Amino acid sequence: MPIKPTRPVTPKQPTDNPAPEITVTKLLDGEELSKEAKEKAELLNVLNELAGRLEHELKSVISFWDKNSLDVEYLGYLACLDFDGTIYDTTKYTISIAKQAYTYSKLYNSTEVFHTEDVLQNAQLGGEFLLRHCYRASDNRCFYSLTREGKPLTMKADYETEVHFVMAMYELHYATKQAKYLVRGEATFRAIMTWAKDPGTINPLTIVPPDSKLRELTAILRMLLVIAEGNKDKIRQLRDDFTWVVKHMLFHVQRSGSVVLELVSNRGDELATAKGREVIPGNVLEAGWMLLRYSQLANKKELRKEVLSVFVDQMFGVSWDLRNGGILFALDVDGLSPVSLSWGMKQWWTVTEAMIAQILAYRLTGDRKYLTNFSRVFDYAMVHYREGGNGEWYGYLDTEGRVTHTFKGSHKKGCFYVPRCLWVCSKIVRDIVNMGGVEK
Repeated sequence: MPIKPTRPVTPKQPTDNPAPEITVTKLLDGEELSKEAKEKAELLNVLNELAGRLEHELKSVISFWDKNSLDVEYLGYLACLDFDGTIYDTTKYTISIAKQAYTYSKLYNSTEVFHTEDVLQNAQLGGEFLLRHCYRASDNRCFYSLTREGKPLTMKADYETEVHFVMAMYELHYATKQAKYLVRGEATFRAIMTWAKDPGTINPLTIVPPDSKLRELTAILRMLLVIAEGNKDKIRQLRDDFTWVVKHMLFHVQRSGSVVLELVSNRGDELATAKGREVIPGNVLEAGWMLLRYSQLANKKELRKEVLSVFVDQMFGVSWDLRNGGILFALDVDGLSPVSLSWGMKQWWTVTEAMIAQILAYRLTGDRKYLTNFSRVFDYAMVHYREGGNGEWYGYLDTEGRVTHTFKGSHKKGCFYVPRCLWVCSKIVRDIVNMGGVEK
């Protein structure tokens, strides 16, 4: 049963942000591409220009964090930054630090332009803070928040913090070859897999098995992909872990394969509650492109058809706001009012997941609809989220696309989603250009 559209909100005035001088949509709709003989050459030229724009934007985003977040006095990074980089809160968050350390390490490991000693030092600035202050070796747990100096403040009951700690540790190990990162990363990774399969081992207060959350499963797949992409032998070594998480992610495909729900029972059944009807498009799109990426690494081509159909095609179709543009934060599968109070907001990370999902789908299929969808999302992001004067993107818009929060960094928004999106998308587009076309 398809998701019914949520009742619309009366629109306000359109955003005041100016459109970029040239958009991918306009290039794709150019008259010259209608000539069949020139189509391939013209399209490759368009993609080459697109790759350049993505790479330029990535440099601008990383520059913002380089200039404003590095804490050379106490190590780590300060994530709570206003639109111009001003620090408005010195509380440190392990997830933000781990994500930023991972981002620096990944860019160092994967790109020529960021393969510099400065980038490596920036990565280790976060890695050292994580090891010295965030990690508790006695049980492989990580504190969630700390003072600027590193005094622990809070710890979460789930394992999201630890997942990102593992990502940072492995990517730092791949960058530095230092054993200390690998040792902590491996130990925490194994603990996470135990906690995921038996939640009572992380939370002794668990009375009944908790419901299955797509967000948590996607986080585990994200961690597994980081480990495997840095060492291709890990695909085989982690086969059972990949199989387990993919199996449980597919439990969230419900109603005869027409929808992906955020929450299902631990047995894979739909829940008869308001939260059980909830769909979080950003989570579905991220799960989709990660499953596609897994299908590439493990040569699981049979998985792609289902993922493309429900995780990518169906989800983008119902979550893209036809009136105002952008990806809605939450939907109700039966068309009722979503219980999330922020359901109509347009959050930055949702468009980054949509961009990766669409461009990877184009790379794997050659279907031009995915490139058109990508261009629509990219153009929306560059108009509404991008603030060119200081670098980085705003994080939160209202339904009509107006900025609601002017900060660029917070306990949730750090140096991760935007740079990951720009790097992954630019790499995919460059690969297409270098190969002279896409897989079909």
